[in-house]
Amino acid sequence: DFLGVQQNNYGAATAGIVVRPREIRQTHPVNGTYQIGTQLASSMGGEEPEGTSAEHEQLFSDYRDDDDRRESIEETTATVEGMDRGKRNGNRNVNNRAIDRSATFSRKLVLANVLINVLMFGVAGYITYHCFNKAMVLFSWHPTFMSIGYLILMSQAVLTMSGANYFTHRCQHRTKVFLHWLLQAVAGVLISIASVCIFLNKMRLGKPHFQTLHGIFGLVTVCFTLASIAGGVTTKYAFQLRHYMRPIYSKIGHGIFGTVAYLLATSTISLGVYSRWFQEDNDANLRLTLVIAIVTIALYVIVAPIANTVQRIRTAVRTTL
Repeated sequence: DFLGVQQNNYGAATAGIVVRPREIRQTHPVNGTYQIGTQLASSMGGEEPEGTSAEHEQLFSDYRDDDDRRESIEETTATVEGMDRGKRNGNRNVNNRAIDRSATFSRKLVLANVLINVLMFGVAGYITYHCFNKAMVLFSWHPTFMSIGYLILMSQAVLTMSGANYFTHRCQHRTKVFLHWLLQAVAGVLISIASVCIFLNKMRLGKPHFQTLHGIFGLVTVCFTLASIAGGVTTKYAFQLRHYMRPIYSKIGHGIFGTVAYLLATSTISLGVYSRWFQEDNDANLRLTLVIAIVTIALYVIVAPIANTVQRIRTAVRTTL
């Protein structure tokens, strides 16, 4: 249009006709685009000044810059969307692999839990049978409640929180905490009753207390169990007690005392299998089988809590230093 106007003006000038050049005007609408048009007069009756070539070049350069920015934004958006699609596809593949691993882990977990539960109930059941086989006396409740409290209830409570219990590993964390607390509370009641029974039985027979290795280990085990229960209470209310103690310290203390208490408990039960009372009606092979079963249960139950406690100690050291 600009060249056409100039050519027309040149032709009219050669023909002797005076023609006033048409003004080229460029406006900026709100949407950021540019529009070239003609205007003969302003609203006030005056005429706007003619735009120079330098202004036109500047306007067109601005227009190209805007186009370049829009293209850059569109390319960036397309790139981000492509990256998001790639990330979603990658996450989908990772989730699929995680689901496959979870399914495989669940099958292994079923077999491991079946074996461990058979050993738990087998050992506790045989000890209970041996306690009430001949007669039911006050002493009979001590080995029965100790084996049930530690080998069954406390083992299941620890496995529930470590995620290695097949019956509860799909539960929510709040449900696991409740089951852990409930199982530990029942175990604590049975262990307390068992301790009272052996104490009263010793008094009834006039025998001294804590004279054997089994008795000394039992006393230390009960003390660590009480400390573990106290640590569990502080861990449960760690948020309310955060002004007095960091929550991670409560978890570390609970993990350490709980692990030591469980290891001492399994050791005390193993020593009880080799006590004079149990040796009267059971041969050496049976006692060795029971000890191997108890050690297998302890190893399966205690691996995850030890790993979690070590990880928390490392985290506490990093955050403190």
